[in-house]
Amino acid sequence: MGNIELEKQGRILSGFYEGYFVKIHDDSDVTGGYCIYLVNDLAAPTDGGDYWVENLTELNSFAESSRWEIEWIE
Repeated sequence: MGNIELEKQGRILSGFYEGYFVKIHDDSDVTGGYCIYLVNDLAAPTDGGDYWVENLTELNSFAESSRWEIEWIE
């Protein structure tokens, strides 16, 4: 798994949710954790979901268990 980048959109190239887009938001000021947002299309999403993890260790574990390879979009 590559590096996790916060506040950027990325396309999941392989793993769970392959082909979806992901954005990881640092929500530490409000909830103390991280929000993971997933959508199938950036322009007109018709499917998606979200997850919340408590800390950076859990975020990395979540991404590793999802076997994500992510291409981050500039």
